[in-house]
Amino acid sequence: MGSSTYFGASHLDFEKLPLEKGSKLYKYKVINTHFSEEIGNIHWRGGWRQYVFQALPKIDMSRSCQKEIIKFIDKLMDDWKNSKKVIHNS
Repeated sequence: MGSSTYFGASHLDFEKLPLEKGSKLYKYKVINTHFSEEIGNIHWRGGWRQYVFQALPKIDMSRSCQKEIIKFIDKLMDDWKNSKKVIHNS
């Protein structure tokens, strides 16, 4: 798939999907914009209480792509934790 950064620009896009009926948290489609290729999705894994990345079969990713996905998931987790603080402080 190649690098997620080419001359400093990201090749990954995180597309927020419509909220599914009965769900409280969004899913995100991960797209390599350089190749216009969906590489997987990020979704909430309830039993693990965290967002996870699920790659499509036979997708190769560079370390920089993996780091960018981790950075995005870290932000989602921070947002989720902060939303829990707001609920408890209300």
